[in-house]
Amino acid sequence: MPSTLAHKAILNALHFSGFQAASRYWLRGSGAILMLHRVCDAGPGFDPNAHLSVSPVFLDRLLGSLASRGVRFVAMDEIAKSLGNHQDRDRDFQVAITLDDGYRDNLENAVPVFRKHQAPYTIFVAPGLVDGRATLWWEDLAMAIASREHFVLRSPRGNISFDVSTRSRKADVFNQMLSMLTTNVSEQEQRRIVGDLCAQCSFDQEGHRAGAIMNWRELVALSKDPLCTLGAHTIHHYAVARLDEKLARDEMRESARVIEMETGLAPRHFAFPYGYPAAAGKREFRLARDAGFETAVTTRHGVLYPGHAGHLHALPRISLNGHFQAQRYVDTLLSGLPTRLQNRGRKLNVG
Repeated sequence: MPSTLAHKAILNALHFSGFQAASRYWLRGSGAILMLHRVCDAGPGFDPNAHLSVSPVFLDRLLGSLASRGVRFVAMDEIAKSLGNHQDRDRDFQVAITLDDGYRDNLENAVPVFRKHQAPYTIFVAPGLVDGRATLWWEDLAMAIASREHFVLRSPRGNISFDVSTRSRKADVFNQMLSMLTTNVSEQEQRRIVGDLCAQCSFDQEGHRAGAIMNWRELVALSKDPLCTLGAHTIHHYAVARLDEKLARDEMRESARVIEMETGLAPRHFAFPYGYPAAAGKREFRLARDAGFETAVTTRHGVLYPGHAGHLHALPRISLNGHFQAQRYVDTLLSGLPTRLQNRGRKLNVG
């Protein structure tokens, strides 16, 4: 993946060259699914997860701009129904808005924006994040590193000391640990390692989770909003491709069961945690279909094409990224040109 600066350079080149505007008619497809996580203003200091947050002001301006140009905001239910019926190239471009994890700032900052623009939205809920069986380990890791100048990682090969005394060293160590935690150890060991680090730093993981994620009372109230759909996101926010098939299946089905038990509404849509190919592939697409979900969304980049009607459990999304909070970036991403470039000319990336 290109760096943030390289990615911006590519998108700016496509935008200012006019290529994205010229290609929009032919490449943009029938619509797109936008992906958000947090909706809040950026805080000061070291924050390697800043890409997962956009400001409420940016979101408001973006939705207003898109609506003024004829974009129609629809629920995930309508995306699923319309994919196979795309015949008129001049029909309204449809956009569904999704938010992963159930952050409380979605309720406080994003929902008022959605109501202002009458934009349907889907929040994908991981029950373990709601009730405390799971942690926001990627945020916990960043906050633990931010709070120290050094720390010790305990491993079977002995203790490893890390110097995190400067911002650049903090960033390097965070990236190294993130890579290790998502590839070299199991999902369960990943949580144990971060928990051990947080204990060294006296960081309250449970307090952080409880403050950041909506509780069931808030989710039940929000589910009554006609614009809102609640979807499932596994129980423990695991990368399901790294689990054996039984556990992966159980994580999907149990998340839907718990959400229905708590809210009275059975989730029809699913989001794969992390969502990149190493976290969700063909086996996981099949498991999501077998679990009875109408659709499942990934984090693979792309706009929607009629061909996705045959791959409703491998749908791409356009990330609203905290490092790209400018209308020109979103316009370029929605044009469909970056989709073709990233997929080497192919419309679909469902393998």
